[in-house]
Amino acid sequence: MDVNIWMVLGFLLAACSVVANDSLQTLGTYISSNRARTPRWIQMSFICTITLVVLGLGWSMNNGDPAWGRLEHFPLPETFTWVYVLPPLAVLALTAWGAPVSTSFLVLTSFVPNNIGKLLQSSLSGYVLAFGLGWTVWWLGMWMLERWVFRRTRDHKEFNAIWYGLQWCSTGFLWSMWMVQDLANIFVYLPRSLGMLPMVLCSVILCIGLCLLVVIGGGPIQGVLSSKTNMADLRSATVIDFTFGLCLLIKAGLSSFPLSTTWVFLGLIGGREVALRFKEKSLDEVFTNRNGGELHQIIGNDIGKASVGVLVSVLFALGLQPLIAWSTG
Repeated sequence: MDVNIWMVLGFLLAACSVVANDSLQTLGTYISSNRARTPRWIQMSFICTITLVVLGLGWSMNNGDPAWGRLEHFPLPETFTWVYVLPPLAVLALTAWGAPVSTSFLVLTSFVPNNIGKLLQSSLSGYVLAFGLGWTVWWLGMWMLERWVFRRTRDHKEFNAIWYGLQWCSTGFLWSMWMVQDLANIFVYLPRSLGMLPMVLCSVILCIGLCLLVVIGGGPIQGVLSSKTNMADLRSATVIDFTFGLCLLIKAGLSSFPLSTTWVFLGLIGGREVALRFKEKSLDEVFTNRNGGELHQIIGNDIGKASVGVLVSVLFALGLQPLIAWSTG
């Protein structure tokens, strides 16, 4: 299939929306903690190197498909029109609102509406897995480190060098696992097998977007993290990043069908928050946040905003079909 202008524009908008929204779940803490410590060009080089390695491996191992074979159930339409450009525009609008919306729902389901149910099932199972893993890890032992070590030694400089190194390792692991899952949201707009030159151009475009993300220092989605217990601590964020990457690795091994990494992320920090609250406070106090919020409100607000993305995606998937039929007729 020949590439037309709408496919190229869709790819560019999808890349922008994914970088602006989804990637903050994986790179947000890294960017924040290294803002005053590490030169930006080093941060850019680190992120772009991992990006190029994952793109290259996916492309070479899957016969020219950099999306790691996760678009098997999402074929390109026979006629690609301007209508398919609308979903990533909606993602950008919701990102400006600060919603951790899933690009998987908004973008992928617009191509194959019949996959909404399976995508929802895959994402919810990812949420449950991450919630359970987050609750288990912090309930069984991490809460003790959070309470008795991390908070009491927050200003001890001798710990920083070790934990900064561990953070870079956990970020690299998480970023690579996230890309394996979410590259499908970007490359769904292009042919399933790319030549060398198109692949190089796509890689350069993605790296430019990531460099801009480092320059601006994040975005509205950072607010999801700020309401959680002790999230500003470098060591807490490092453990969260590694556990998040482990969740994505497990899901990648269980199924090649795409899922919403946003829901996995929300499940993990939700399970962690519940475990910390129950461990630190009596049952009658567990729902009161030291920062003035309530547990059910914090978790509910996150899920509520993400659910907006599901609702909008369903409306888009159903509403675009008559428009697609009209534009191709």
